[in-house]
Amino acid sequence: MNGRVDIAVIGSGAAGIAAAVSAARAGRTTLLLDQRDEAGGTGGFSGLTTLCGLYDDNGNSLNDGFPREFAEALAESDPIRMGRVWVLPYRPAKFREVSRNLLAAMPKLQTRWRTSLADVAVNDNRIIGLNGCEIGAVIDCTGTAEVARAAGAECLETTEATQAPATIFPLHNVERPLNTPTAVAQVLLPLARAGLPPLSFQPGLETNEVSVKFTGRPGEVPQVIDFLRKHVNGFEKCFTPLTEFPVARRAGRMVIGEYLLTGDDVLAGRKFPDSIARCSWPIEQWGPEGAPRFKYLPAGVHYEIPARSLRAAKIRNLFMAGKTISADVDAIASARVMGCCLATGAAAGNLAAAYLDSCGQ
Repeated sequence: MNGRVDIAVIGSGAAGIAAAVSAARAGRTTLLLDQRDEAGGTGGFSGLTTLCGLYDDNGNSLNDGFPREFAEALAESDPIRMGRVWVLPYRPAKFREVSRNLLAAMPKLQTRWRTSLADVAVNDNRIIGLNGCEIGAVIDCTGTAEVARAAGAECLETTEATQAPATIFPLHNVERPLNTPTAVAQVLLPLARAGLPPLSFQPGLETNEVSVKFTGRPGEVPQVIDFLRKHVNGFEKCFTPLTEFPVARRAGRMVIGEYLLTGDDVLAGRKFPDSIARCSWPIEQWGPEGAPRFKYLPAGVHYEIPARSLRAAKIRNLFMAGKTISADVDAIASARVMGCCLATGAAAGNLAAAYLDSCGQ
């Protein structure tokens, strides 16, 4: 790879897709780089079937622009209420299709798949090149701050005490409702009595199919499914088409930016003069025991994310989006959800373009 591009986006999950499309729409030559075969990230490949963080607690959209555009292209049903929050059910294949179509429609955007980040060159607190390509600005959408680490930027990191990884898999032929806390408790209680790790269920668009989040070891999944078949009514014929169970990280590493968003900002519904995104998702933390801990915002309240949380503190042309924004371990437990990642990704693409404009590049 050689030559020059205005903006390089590393990582092609929800944030990276939004950042790359927005940068290209701003008229900038853009490179999107990822180790996978195509775009999609967590939304397209982890097994998730609900897009979280798009709505307030009344089911109204929080962010216009790219997040709404993506959701409308993805939607095959109306949003649904799941406990105290609203989510959009979707099919992972549709997520990948929408992503492909949006990227393909951008003539100023080039993609590089099956490509690892390498050769990050820094001069005078600016990233001047990566993978043999000269660049004007970089947007880190890796979720683990890979660009920032290579450039020597300061980072924070989550641990399994707050963001334990999960194994997500589809479960077919589930012939009982799981749409209320009582219904789910009737499944979890036998698992707990048997000493097995707990599960959480997400609705999907397919009949008699649910998406399962499992915080136990991947090797325990067949044992759990076998137990459900034998001991829980409605699961007698259940199965998963998967033979391998990769682990998905909920969050990983955040880049220290010009402003560090905090859990107090989230719960107080703080607003900022340089706001670029809104979110009302609760602080959702998962420990290694497999049980979630939620801290909800007050009814009717949302918080904002400032542009300063998308600009690295020390590397002048490094921007962040999605799970890498400048946030502490509490704030990222809310802002990491995909609806918010779409919003911060789109904002980062526009901020990077504006930065180049201000530099006369």
